[in-house]
Amino acid sequence: MVQLNSCHTPPPDDGVLTGFFRLEFVTRPPSWGPFFSAFLILATVLFVALADCITGPHLSMRVFYDIPVILAVVWIGGWAGVLTCAACALALYTVGRFEGAEFVLAPQVYWNMPVAFTLYLVVAWILQAFVALRRELEQRVQQRTAALQHSVTARTELQRELLFASERERTAIGQDLHDGLCQHLVGTAFAAQVLAGDLAGRGEHDQQEKARRIVHLIEESVLQTRQLARGLLLNSIQPERLPAELEEYAAAVSQQSRIPCRFVAHGPTKAPDEQTASHLFRIAQEAVRNALRHARPKSIEIVLTSDGQHLALVVSDDGDGVSMHRPGAGVGLRIMGHRATLIGGELTIERSDGGGTNVHCRVPVRGAVA
Repeated sequence: MVQLNSCHTPPPDDGVLTGFFRLEFVTRPPSWGPFFSAFLILATVLFVALADCITGPHLSMRVFYDIPVILAVVWIGGWAGVLTCAACALALYTVGRFEGAEFVLAPQVYWNMPVAFTLYLVVAWILQAFVALRRELEQRVQQRTAALQHSVTARTELQRELLFASERERTAIGQDLHDGLCQHLVGTAFAAQVLAGDLAGRGEHDQQEKARRIVHLIEESVLQTRQLARGLLLNSIQPERLPAELEEYAAAVSQQSRIPCRFVAHGPTKAPDEQTASHLFRIAQEAVRNALRHARPKSIEIVLTSDGQHLALVVSDDGDGVSMHRPGAGVGLRIMGHRATLIGGELTIERSDGGGTNVHCRVPVRGAVA
């Protein structure tokens, strides 16, 4: 089975817990302002100092002073981290003086306090580098995501323009067939009819029958050309007219190709809009055309069904099967895939177990309850 396109589904939400393990809380600034952040950081320093006083000089709380340093670097910036390092060192010294700790007595205090302040600075510097690196990576990801979205949008627009150009060329060819070739064939048929009348007046009945046979063949050619021109000139289809147009198209294929082509409809087969109806009709045309050109089928069936939520078009044949490696068939399959993409559908092509090919296009019906 070959799947040419599928409906896009957004990725599931990771949730708060996943964001926590991704360390987003230490790389993204909060939504509130810097003044409230400074208040919370100062409150955290005072809370750690209070806990340090309660635990006494025998239990060290130095590592917990890193918490306000981390919050300052992430929430406000590097200079706020330096000031918080100084505040933490000052709080550590004040608590030590209050408790009478040995590390704040001279002369070791002149070594201990600069070391404590330096350690807090190192933590702040490492965290600042980590935050800057992560934010730079996030910015690059956002830029590349935006570029990818722009590329996808541009590609979709290009596909739309190519299809519109194809429709214009198709319309021009159909107009030429209708106004040029049909009129020329009608004139030829009229001349052959006049010739048949002249031969009848001369008593050449055998030649008259041959001339009438020529008239009949030309009239059939006019009818086929008009049907072909009508299919080319059919730019838009009303949603409720899609089953009737497909049924008429199947009858025309049976008459022109001498290969039975049957249309079957099940359920409420009204298309959501004109664009969906038109593209589904063109997909059916392309699928039938590919089958006639490459698969040598004995019969073709066009089925249009609906379950209330999706409208499905299936074109199946009992031929040799369409190969993706054939240039003509590959172009046709890609065109069908582009058309399905434009209407938000999913196109799949699979080979039947008993031979032949099934082209399946599934389109969501707008307003359906999932």
